[in-house]
Amino acid sequence: MLLTFLNRFYLQIPAKEILLSVAITSIVILIIACMIVLLIVYQKRSHEKHAKEKINMRNTFNQELLQTRLEIQEESFKTISQEIHDNIGQALSFVKLNINTVDIHNPEDARQKLLESKNQLSKTIQDLRDLAKSLNPDFIGELGLTGAIEQQLQLLQKTGAYKTFISIRGKEVKNQQQDLVVFRIVQELLNNIVKHAEATDIDVAVVYDTDKLVVIVKDNGKGFNTINDTATKGLGLANMRNRMKIINGHININSAPGSGTTVMIELPKNLA
Repeated sequence: MLLTFLNRFYLQIPAKEILLSVAITSIVILIIACMIVLLIVYQKRSHEKHAKEKINMRNTFNQELLQTRLEIQEESFKTISQEIHDNIGQALSFVKLNINTVDIHNPEDARQKLLESKNQLSKTIQDLRDLAKSLNPDFIGELGLTGAIEQQLQLLQKTGAYKTFISIRGKEVKNQQQDLVVFRIVQELLNNIVKHAEATDIDVAVVYDTDKLVVIVKDNGKGFNTINDTATKGLGLANMRNRMKIINGHININSAPGSGTTVMIELPKNLA
């Protein structure tokens, strides 16, 4: 009965209207098909674009890591050269002088000078071991970010020109790639303090928070005007900001003439 009803219904509709309905239906189906094809093409191109962007970001990140490694090694060589000249050379000269002035006819004096020489040599050997560690390209992986920063502060304090302090809060989460970038920025900040700040105190705080890593470097130096483009370019601050962007972090610099400088580095913990 249903078929009979449909046959009668369509027989009552003029042929032109039927053709028009079929044409409209076909056009709608064609439009829908075209939209589906366009959507598929768009999604494919978006996926390809996203994949290309990821490759470019990875290449940029790898280039930055390579550059960072080279800069750290270059800075380490400078530090080692200065350390050997200023400290280890002087220590060995002291040992040589001590031994040359030993009076074999005075046993107590000889014993005292030999003991001093032995202690000085032990300290020098340990200093050489510490310096050798900094030549290892994977030393940050071994020491961790906090250990590497602490080593830099110890070298500064040994000069006698600075009083340094480091505080660590939270459990350290190691990520060698990002730690390299953060350490290089801290190293550059410390170099700026030595070259420009005329500071005596350097404080570093490393905080492993629940959702982020925070590193704060503070000095009591002469400070500078952060609005002055010449000053910021000379300190390489723009370069530091660009490096932080690569690892999805950011850096905030707070300074004013006569008020010292405080630099805060923040990095999401899921990347740190």
